[in-house]
Amino acid sequence: MKPLLLAASLSFAVTAAAGSAPPIDAGYQTDLPEGVLLPSAAPEALSAAEPPPYRPIRAANATTTRFCSNDALQFATNGPASVYPSGITVAGLSGVVTDVQVWMRNVTHADTSTLWLQLESPDGQVVGLNGSAYSVSGSPFPTASHADWSFTDQASSYAIFYGAAENHYLIFTAPIASSAYLPRNFTPLQQPAPAPTSLPRQLLSSLEGGNPNGSWRLWASQIATDAPQPSGEIGDGWCVDITTAPTSDDCYFSATRSGTIDASDAQQIGRIWRDGRAAVCTQTPYGLLQNTVPVRYDRQDFAPISDQPVCLTVTADFSQCGGGQFQIALYDSYDPATPNTGVRGHAGISNNKRISFSTRLPGNQGFTAVVNELTPGSGCPNYDLHVEANTCLPPPGDRIFGDGLEEALPPP
Repeated sequence: MKPLLLAASLSFAVTAAAGSAPPIDAGYQTDLPEGVLLPSAAPEALSAAEPPPYRPIRAANATTTRFCSNDALQFATNGPASVYPSGITVAGLSGVVTDVQVWMRNVTHADTSTLWLQLESPDGQVVGLNGSAYSVSGSPFPTASHADWSFTDQASSYAIFYGAAENHYLIFTAPIASSAYLPRNFTPLQQPAPAPTSLPRQLLSSLEGGNPNGSWRLWASQIATDAPQPSGEIGDGWCVDITTAPTSDDCYFSATRSGTIDASDAQQIGRIWRDGRAAVCTQTPYGLLQNTVPVRYDRQDFAPISDQPVCLTVTADFSQCGGGQFQIALYDSYDPATPNTGVRGHAGISNNKRISFSTRLPGNQGFTAVVNELTPGSGCPNYDLHVEANTCLPPPGDRIFGDGLEEALPPP
């Protein structure tokens, strides 16, 4: 019998303190001046009533098998881990992948905000487990001591670290204690070669329906944007729990769109204030209008994807846009005359690279993704946009209001 893990109370309320913004990797911008006191963003109200009738997350006749690598991964300087990539060969499994959970064993590190972890499946799909384009700039640093981490879409929270007073950004993905975390690469950077260059998915559910047999690879590196230079290790390697069944659960929703912004596009009046905080499923976004300067925009409209609430993840790639900065926001309803109204979630920053955030989407509701330039007339010859969700799982905040218990495999 599998042990049961009691789900604890969850809160995504933000406590923001005054202070100057920390150094940011080149290309990422916010609108935070010194001395700004950010208001807290309250979570949406969650019902403690009977849990909604989501579909089972385990397919019939499903089997879970654990595979491990004993590679000790050392991080002595910026760049790849001492074993890069670390591989696990899987053979003998039948059926297709229906669920994946990844474990990091015996992690000790002086600043986990610098760690980048990405999983590559035998089919070549890359999933971001941990990491962001920011690292914590001042004490206290997020440290881990002999911690065991797991990454699973069934966890109840991201590995978010708030840091020192000036480091109030939610985009520090920095696990500390032994726990289960939702996977996420906020503002995903390109890992050092020869890592895959494809846009990473942010859900392990994206591996659903794939071939379980072959080489599973962990791309682990350290990218520090601030001093001091951290060090550490994943001392006992890593494991992957692969659940297979004759057929997939059909839980994973995915859609990719591409677009351009040029002189033929309409203009919106102003843009959203970049508050430095990426939306994270249960957080109601805080939005102000930064200015009323007309800028070009492009919109992508989506029909409802589920009759139940879901956590919707958005990843945008602006690396083909050139030197200009671009924003992306998700709307319940979009009015270019008032682009700060009807907002469901946004990334909190702008860039000319990659951005990722997630937001709670009600059942039976369509949504609109809007990309806008920051400098009038800068334009973008091509951007890519990916949205994804596990429609069999309620948003993380809802999971603590079911029967109060969640299944978990024993530690590796």
